[in-house]
Amino acid sequence: MIAAAYWVQRGLAMALLYAGWSRLTLVVLNRLLLLRPSDLYAGVRRAQVLVDLGQKNASIKCLQQLLVDHPAHAASWYQLAYLLESVTRHSESEPAFRSALAIEPDMDQAWYGLAMLLMREERLDEAVTALKHTTRLQPLSPHGWYQLGKTHAKLAQTEHVLEVIRHLRSFEPQVANRLSSETGLIGLK
Repeated sequence: MIAAAYWVQRGLAMALLYAGWSRLTLVVLNRLLLLRPSDLYAGVRRAQVLVDLGQKNASIKCLQQLLVDHPAHAASWYQLAYLLESVTRHSESEPAFRSALAIEPDMDQAWYGLAMLLMREERLDEAVTALKHTTRLQPLSPHGWYQLGKTHAKLAQTEHVLEVIRHLRSFEPQVANRLSSETGLIGLK
């Protein structure tokens, strides 16, 4: 019975997509994915479909249930943290970021997300640590370096800011100039 329902919903989704009705396709796809409640990849996809439908809270519930069945899936913890942040449930997002990192310590986007949360909470020393992980994992991404420089500036650590500016100049001079200007360290070497 479930197999027949699956194929009917799948055919309907394909027909709607072919006809250009993307929103209706997402609704049918959501129903299709509900037919596989314990399947990890169906759950991950359903969470994304719910976001695409503008139902972030439903997506959060979907991910929370998925993580009951699959607690070692780092990407789902990260997605949950990101969604919790997007609906301003900040106190719940930190444990989700940390769960993702406990499973996958080299997940640079989770380090960056955690750093942004810590910066917002003015937990700057912890944010520096998270940003150092980000910059180690993505050494040529200007975003982590820029935020690291800004955080050092908030901590009045001028020498560290200058180190970041010098490093940024080697591969992203425009970002280095912006950071230099914003921190008032223009012209300092």
